[in-house]
Amino acid sequence: MKRIKDIFSISRGRAIGKTELKDKGEYPVYSSQTKNKGILGFINTYDFNANLLTWTTDGVNAGTVFIREGKFNCTNICGTLIPYTNLKLSLEYMEFAVQESTKHNKRIDTNGAKIMSNEMAVISIVFPPLEEQIEIANYINAKTATIDNIVINIETQITTLQELRKTVINEVVTGKIKVTA
Repeated sequence: MKRIKDIFSISRGRAIGKTELKDKGEYPVYSSQTKNKGILGFINTYDFNANLLTWTTDGVNAGTVFIREGKFNCTNICGTLIPYTNLKLSLEYMEFAVQESTKHNKRIDTNGAKIMSNEMAVISIVFPPLEEQIEIANYINAKTATIDNIVINIETQITTLQELRKTVINEVVTGKIKVTA
């Protein structure tokens, strides 16, 4: 077990006004939102050039964790977890481990929930050797891919059955199918 503050340098993004944001630009600006993978907009400068984790600090989705790679920006309501260089870790595993741990460490707030930097710092997560982290992340990815495919299949079946239902109703109402008592 290790505390988050023993694995990552913890910080937050900066205040970026909506007037600075563009629909298209060179570098994404990530916020605390979870739709569109957290992208709020774009600007032509960047604050981060790294592979790290971000988390949603407050609101209904507080504690949602994302892997961020390359050049980008974060707003001040987006926490950042920059891995210490002396540790060997898998960001994919850490994303799962931190995400699961934040579910149990949020505090209720008027906006839904919060998990601020000081609260994130003291969360403990399981920190196995790198090889195990990679195996665990691969296993979770494989299982969730299978589940995602099942969900897509079921959604397709639901859509097909809804269309069939509409067709049957239409054919009965228009007299194409005769119903006898």
